[in-house]
Amino acid sequence: MKKTVIVLVSLLLTLNLFAQKVVASKIEAVKVYQQNATITRVLSTKLAAGQQEIVLTDISTTIDPASLQVQINGKATLLSAKYERNYTLPKKDNPKVTALKESLESTTDQIAWVRDQISILGGMEDILNKNKDLGGATAGFTPAQVIELTNSYKTKLFEIRKDLIKTKKEERNLNLAIGKLQKQLNELNAGFNKPSGNIILLLDAKTPQSIKLKCNYIVTNAGWTPLYDLRSEGISENVKLNYKANIYQNTGQDWEAVTMIVSTGNPSRNNNRPILNPLYAGMAYEIIDEVVVTAYGIKRENQKLDNNMYNMAVEEVAEDDEYESGFDYNTQINENQMSIEYNIQHKQTIASDGKQNLVALDSFELDTEYVYHAVPKLDKSAFLVAKIDNWSQYNLLTGEANLFFEGAYIGKSYINPNVTAKKLLLSFGRDESIVVERKAIKEYTSSKFLGTNRKEQFGYEISVKNKKSIPVSIELLDQIPVSTDKKITIELEEKGSAIYTEDIGKLLWKLDLQAGQTKKERFVYTVKYPKSKNVTGIK
Repeated sequence: MKKTVIVLVSLLLTLNLFAQKVVASKIEAVKVYQQNATITRVLSTKLAAGQQEIVLTDISTTIDPASLQVQINGKATLLSAKYERNYTLPKKDNPKVTALKESLESTTDQIAWVRDQISILGGMEDILNKNKDLGGATAGFTPAQVIELTNSYKTKLFEIRKDLIKTKKEERNLNLAIGKLQKQLNELNAGFNKPSGNIILLLDAKTPQSIKLKCNYIVTNAGWTPLYDLRSEGISENVKLNYKANIYQNTGQDWEAVTMIVSTGNPSRNNNRPILNPLYAGMAYEIIDEVVVTAYGIKRENQKLDNNMYNMAVEEVAEDDEYESGFDYNTQINENQMSIEYNIQHKQTIASDGKQNLVALDSFELDTEYVYHAVPKLDKSAFLVAKIDNWSQYNLLTGEANLFFEGAYIGKSYINPNVTAKKLLLSFGRDESIVVERKAIKEYTSSKFLGTNRKEQFGYEISVKNKKSIPVSIELLDQIPVSTDKKITIELEEKGSAIYTEDIGKLLWKLDLQAGQTKKERFVYTVKYPKSKNVTGIK
């Protein structure tokens, strides 16, 4: 009997030692990385003396358990912390789902009543049609009575048909409404009552007390991508860059009114230093695929070139009252050793639906030099280009940019800060007020034989006219062929004021034109090659 009592006392002490307490916690802050996010939960609770388990429920199943960190404000010791899936959590009521179900039920009742009306009207039409023979040939109706009955039949049938058309239209509209309600309900149900987990903390307190706990952990299925708005109000104004973040998350838990930090860091990247292995040389067989040379570079076969930058037109917009961006770009920026962090000044709510949410990060006025750029060999249009100097100081990430000029949206561009160029070039589209023409000069175009060789001469003239009322600067780009065979000799005989880059055959003119001014430039080159050979790409 004595042993039994001792065992029971020991069991009671053990149960009290690991007493479990479920505590509500709230997501207070979120730090979003390019991939993944750090969640910060806070809670207050009372501890009894001894060891006990504190359970935090409604934790995302996308958690990385290894990232869990716990901080305590109080005199207690954390003995262990772990995460586990929660399969017993009861389903919660979603007010939006409840409201949608009520709307769906009400609309279903309405459509049932409309269908009853259609059935009744159809029956009335059948009765009317079956009794339209005026009693058959034996009925003794006068002509006046026949006319009266006919008019009565016509009037009643028109009323029934009109009511049928109206009621069937009402049925169609109700069916459309039911379809929309059902789609919205399906979307809400898909994101609601997702599986969740628990964080279980084992604490030891010497005395009863109240403490505060802060839990940090990383979740996947979240992140952000940069988006830029580049706006220019004219060639006398600097380009303004608005830097935004497209934040998304599908963690299973909504972030409601949280403190938001957007970080350029990416904890999911491989942080191991690279190891240089030995390089072994061996015999290999060359495989040649087709290479296409374009004005903007070289592409492989089937590789698509993005020419959007060279196909944008500036649209005119009507003058209107002045409006400003509704975004608040006054974020607090912290530059850490490995990343930049933007502390958003306003609380943010991001639903767990995978949809993108725009958040303002920063705004810059960029030191801008405007120049027109033309490649008349390919296109007679002049393109307005903004050159941004010292752009690397803004700590930008690679991302898509929307371009606006004089209030009009003119297309998209792409910012790639991972290059070593000193200037960032942005094309703001064509300007029809700059006229560019390129034509062959007949007196410099010839072909003759010199012994075993053929010598061909080519000459081109480029003319540029500024039809604007203000002076402009323009860059003209052209080329002469580059020899890849020692039997082919190419010489540039005349280049005017062009800057010549011999290894790639590039000719670049930088011209300043006054309002209404026209300037002409020309270049002449010769190609000498064996007359027995056919040579391509020489003009």
